[in-house]
Amino acid sequence: MRELRLFLVSLLIACLVWAMHTFTLTYSATMPCTVQVTTSLPGYAPVATARESVLLRGKASGFYLLRMRGTGRKPVLFSVEEEPRHFKPVEGSPDVFSLPVSELRDRLSEQMGDRFEIDFIDADQLTFYFTRQSYVRVPVVASLEMDYRPQYMPVGEVILTPDSVLVYGAVKELQRISQVRTRPISYSKVDKSIQGFVGLEPIPGLRLETDRVSYAMEVDRYVESTMTLPVTVRGAPAGRTLIVLPSQVELTFRAPFRPKGGRIVAEDLALVVDYADFTGAESTKVIPKLVTSRDIYTWRIKPELVECIQMGRR
Repeated sequence: MRELRLFLVSLLIACLVWAMHTFTLTYSATMPCTVQVTTSLPGYAPVATARESVLLRGKASGFYLLRMRGTGRKPVLFSVEEEPRHFKPVEGSPDVFSLPVSELRDRLSEQMGDRFEIDFIDADQLTFYFTRQSYVRVPVVASLEMDYRPQYMPVGEVILTPDSVLVYGAVKELQRISQVRTRPISYSKVDKSIQGFVGLEPIPGLRLETDRVSYAMEVDRYVESTMTLPVTVRGAPAGRTLIVLPSQVELTFRAPFRPKGGRIVAEDLALVVDYADFTGAESTKVIPKLVTSRDIYTWRIKPELVECIQMGRR
């Protein structure tokens, strides 16, 4: 009896060793799979599943194949992200788009890893039905939280790319949306131009076509100067004269710390009242315009408005 027990134990061990060896070997096999894509086709829901099953042919270990067969060989679900430019409308089939399988092969291989080495995919293209969605395009507004070192300032507005996005959802919800804000763009003691990426603030119940945008803003060192300039008039018709009071105002401006062409002097600047602006105004007070070929970042005058008195024939 003892010998029989020993024989049975030895036989069991041998079977286990044989099974371990067999299942560690690599075998050729086929695997059915289903492909689900996420993309950003304008006017459509972001997710769709291929209408066709795909058969992958390749190599895998015996253990992996045994596990797959143990699940009843249900198709493996692959979820991949794909750029919208790779989808082509299927003629005669509304809301159906085709996608070449060649665009998916690398990502399918990455998801399989070492478990299944793909040799061949038995399909050239897949088709997807995308559900239509209502949408509206709205501007993106930057939420800036920053301060600058002394004598540094932003030059122009922050540039967002893209500067507008599509928002998807129910028509009633879309009617209340006029803009999308970025998450805070926060900097402290800025003394150089900035750029980067920032997320968008989510809107409950709605979907944005992208969750982030890039931003860029030029920052430069400036010098501030103040000078007194005369206010002149242009465009007055013959026989009419426009008197400006006061005839001189104080101009304060900010320019590059090292302006092209050297230091800016009074002869480089002119404050002008256009006769057309005066006749189109609702009052006799007008804001003069600054005319210059030099680089000026910002400017202000004191007083801000000048009184215009028209003389001559009516």
